[in-house]
Amino acid sequence: MNNKFVTNCLKAIIWLCLTVILFSPLYLDSHLFFPFIITKTIAFNVAVEIMFLAWLFLCFKDNNYKIKFNLAVVLMAVYILIIFISSLLGDNFYHSFWSNNERSEGILLLLHLFVFLLVLTNFFRQFKNWLYIFDIFLAASLLVSLYAIGQFFHLSWLPESSGGIRLAGTIGNAGYMAGYMIFGIFFGLVLFFNRRNIYLKLYYAATIALEIFIVFNTYTRGGILALLFSGLLFVLYILFYFFKNKALKIAGLVVIAIALLLTILLFQNKDSSFVQNNQVLVRIASISTKTTTAQTRLMAWNSAFQGFKERPILGWGYENFYQPFDKYFNPNMYEDVGSVVWFDRAHNIIFDRLLTGGLLGLLTYLSLLFLPFYCFWRHYFEIENKNKYFMPFIFTLVILSYFIQNLFIFEALVTYIPLFLALAFASLFTPHYNFKVFNGRNFKLGLLIFFLVLFLPILYLVNIKPLQANVDLVTVLTDSKMNASQRIDLFKSLLAKNTYGNPEYRLQLFNFLNNVISSKSADQDVLVDLAKFTDIEINKQVTENPYSVSNYLLLMRFNNFLFNSTGSIDYVMKNIDVLAEKAKILAPNRQHVYFEIGYSYFNLANYFKKTDNDAKFKEAFQLAVSQFEKAVALNEKSAEPYKQLATVLSLGGQNERAIEMAQKAGALHPTYATWAESFIKDLQVKAK
Repeated sequence: MNNKFVTNCLKAIIWLCLTVILFSPLYLDSHLFFPFIITKTIAFNVAVEIMFLAWLFLCFKDNNYKIKFNLAVVLMAVYILIIFISSLLGDNFYHSFWSNNERSEGILLLLHLFVFLLVLTNFFRQFKNWLYIFDIFLAASLLVSLYAIGQFFHLSWLPESSGGIRLAGTIGNAGYMAGYMIFGIFFGLVLFFNRRNIYLKLYYAATIALEIFIVFNTYTRGGILALLFSGLLFVLYILFYFFKNKALKIAGLVVIAIALLLTILLFQNKDSSFVQNNQVLVRIASISTKTTTAQTRLMAWNSAFQGFKERPILGWGYENFYQPFDKYFNPNMYEDVGSVVWFDRAHNIIFDRLLTGGLLGLLTYLSLLFLPFYCFWRHYFEIENKNKYFMPFIFTLVILSYFIQNLFIFEALVTYIPLFLALAFASLFTPHYNFKVFNGRNFKLGLLIFFLVLFLPILYLVNIKPLQANVDLVTVLTDSKMNASQRIDLFKSLLAKNTYGNPEYRLQLFNFLNNVISSKSADQDVLVDLAKFTDIEINKQVTENPYSVSNYLLLMRFNNFLFNSTGSIDYVMKNIDVLAEKAKILAPNRQHVYFEIGYSYFNLANYFKKTDNDAKFKEAFQLAVSQFEKAVALNEKSAEPYKQLATVLSLGGQNERAIEMAQKAGALHPTYATWAESFIKDLQVKAK
């Protein structure tokens, strides 16, 4: 086997892996837990690992390929180092490194992105290669668009969009979909202006138009604003720099002026039937700091800022946003049970990086985003060409759009991939650092052997083992042929794998226990075994991460559940004596904490009532009421605490005050009015 054949095979493997990565937004397996995320992440990880190994082998076999470092690679390495140190100093390095199924980010993904960037910048060094890469990306984005169009027309053989009327395609999240499409639009423009074939130009133009339509039909305000702003800049560039015809420039200015006038009219007439009957116009016209979504974002940003002030230099560690968010939780965020109040991201690129990596992390990340494009511009300033600014201008719009949208949302793998394509392309024009020590034959051989030895363990631990646990969970929850005992055994097996998904799987285990008891599908011995196993696992959850208030609330709910199932007061006393104070320290302003403590005291009161201890019953009941009153006091405009308080008061026989609280709940929120009316009638009937 000659060297040329081996070299060509290695090159083919790298191209194939890149193609797998670029088509990953299409991958969706409904048989997985969080199928929109896990399917893509596993495919990306495996493809990057194989690509990296093939590239190392290529560097060893062919001296034309060297291990070089450019500005983007160096900045990414520095960023990962800062995040690694920050996470080591944080409270939960395991979670910072591995993340979970829902996000699948963590330091592990950053390392894969670093390797991805390293291979891209070293292997793909010619402009024509990058046009092929953008062609592959655009083809993949077109297929994602066509899938979304099928959802738009409600084709019966396609699943409905997970975003409802908001198109989410195979990506599963309308916000991510908008960000991904914007990359496709600008990469399409790069191809349109660099390919000469008229048929290809028509294909690019049609794809760009389709993807613009998709962005607007994601109804994602941040994405639409980013596209409109960058699109306006692009049109101005085309009119004043690319084209020379004065009449065309004047016509373009007239069109822009009309568009701006229509925008002003849109906001002035946002309540008109014309606007209200168009979902896109409604979403744009409703942009305001007074909307519920905007208010929750502002509160989340404030929590992040308070957390930053506590740890300003290195932050709290990657994936640890939930800690300061809970600690500085704004109770005004909680309006009703449907309120989104469990944030693990700030939904803002600045605050997310500031919180998880501190000032050092934020500055390094912003440098990674913008410094390569500064070098890009500097390179093109030296070129004598009438259209010399087109490429840096387009890619500046790419990064600007990415940044604008992520002021209102957070990153995901489907937007990281095209972002790193853009960074790698810009890196063609940044300084490169070639250290001889990295390109010595012995060093290359040692590096290749090292990663050959690690390849299979990494493949198993990072991908196969977590995937097996994920598949097992879905089997437990969906396989109707399994009986309760078999499901419990499989639960034990998948949790014994000790993967990063265990915290999510334990929550499903608790839900499973609830379902088994409700359905009465298992005998007493099986139920006892399941309850004991669930007890052990949920307590493990708190031990493994004692800095998450959601873990304490889960354990408190479970203890209250066990008390109601067994009558054992030990479970309630554990909530009151041990867990309550810890939960309040972690989240002193979360209403949920006081709800759970209140129900613990209420259960204690019921215990004393059954034992005919009237004095202790009254004492415990009053303590229960006081907890719900604290929840009410945290936000007196929130209906749910009044509802909870009314329910407890009625169960304790204080009907007059219960009716008063129910009336307040009904007056505060229209969805509670029907409940309040029914609740009051029931009390009045019982009183008679």
